[in-house]
Amino acid sequence: MAGIGFELKKILNKQTFLDDITAYVYSAVLSSGPWLMTIISLAVLGIYGGWIIGFREHEIFRSTVIYTYAFSLIFVGIIQLVATRYLADRFYEKKSQITLITFLTCTILLLSFGTLFSSILYFFCKVSLLHKFLGIMLFLVVSMIWLCMIFLSAIKDYNSIINAFAAGALISIIACLKLGNYMGSEGFILGYMLGQALTFFWLLARLLTEFPTGKLWDNDFIPFFKKYWDLMLIGLIYNIAIWADKIVFWFAPDSRLIVPWFRTHDIYEAPVFFSYLTIVPTLAIFLIKLETEFYKHYRQYYGKVLGKKSMTDILQEKELMINSLKRNIRQVFIIQGAVTILCLIFSPELVKMTQLTPIQAPLLRIALIGAFLQALLTINIIIMFYFDLRKSVLAVATLFLSSNAGLSYLSTQLGFQYYGYGYTFSCLLSLIFGFYILNIKLNDLEYITFSGQPVIIKKDQRSGA
Repeated sequence: MAGIGFELKKILNKQTFLDDITAYVYSAVLSSGPWLMTIISLAVLGIYGGWIIGFREHEIFRSTVIYTYAFSLIFVGIIQLVATRYLADRFYEKKSQITLITFLTCTILLLSFGTLFSSILYFFCKVSLLHKFLGIMLFLVVSMIWLCMIFLSAIKDYNSIINAFAAGALISIIACLKLGNYMGSEGFILGYMLGQALTFFWLLARLLTEFPTGKLWDNDFIPFFKKYWDLMLIGLIYNIAIWADKIVFWFAPDSRLIVPWFRTHDIYEAPVFFSYLTIVPTLAIFLIKLETEFYKHYRQYYGKVLGKKSMTDILQEKELMINSLKRNIRQVFIIQGAVTILCLIFSPELVKMTQLTPIQAPLLRIALIGAFLQALLTINIIIMFYFDLRKSVLAVATLFLSSNAGLSYLSTQLGFQYYGYGYTFSCLLSLIFGFYILNIKLNDLEYITFSGQPVIIKKDQRSGA
């Protein structure tokens, strides 16, 4: 996303207060558009949905949307990082025209296996046939939006991207409220899907406009799954880890069955989802400042390596790069820390505003800290990806999954007063481990850089001449 980040930084460089606000709003939506708009849409529909279709029907709709986002994110995670790496390699080779062909290849894979995967999931759900069909369609549309997010860095028209998410959310809300009067929960699902479909087709139109059409299948893409199997595994494990605590609580002793295989946890879910909204500043700052400034020094460092500059020049650039990284992470920590502290101080007011119950207030406070730590963990992992530390990222993701699932399960056994602590301590442990590895790797960066290069043996050396 650094490409869009540089475009947004042009707005920031105008140095007016309004331009600064505009740039950060754009950055927030671009970095967290799908789930940000989803939480807002569900919050609005939660106010009116119960009165239109009945509270039980609204719970079925809400669970359908949450399950859709959970399992679509996990499913697309298998493709996500492999496609990102493939695009990065092609862009480095000045072959950006391959973008649309790769997108179409990913689309064929996603729709084929996604239909099968979602059909199996809905086969076990005790809902109407129409509900299953609409649920499968919603799963595919949302999955395609996740897929489009991978290719957004190739599109510099951020206004179209912003408009796509905003229009999709608005249509979802309006269509849900209109169709819900006639079709109940199925009307809500259909209405929500129509809005998300608008977002997808809007983004698809931008891709079709930006890049030339060609063949539908990229033969060079599939071998990347074998070459970068660790990226495929990381995408799967990390996205499961994000949802691990929620899945554990869906099967906790005090969870509730809405309809067979649609479960909810009335106490845990809402505070955790609302806490995610507080980390939007971190994601916005990362995209518009940290990633762009760090990326500039990152390119200069490896440019000097490839340009065979002196070791003194390379080490000086490394120091500038690391100082930039530390400075911007410190800024993220201060700003996001301030936001989190303010939310902790005004948590009673937040509980009232979000219509949570007083018993959920302690859980909201610990979830706010957990979300803050998870945002830092995400930044740490992205920086590790820049240096191609795939094995290290895999270790961090595995720790995050195992600790989040294990500690969350432990909290369900210990009782309500421990809810949220499993998720928060899991983020803390993973963050400490991730920063520890990143610090070691950065200290040895020049050794890692040069030792990782292929050894070229000349012909006369192979023959012993």
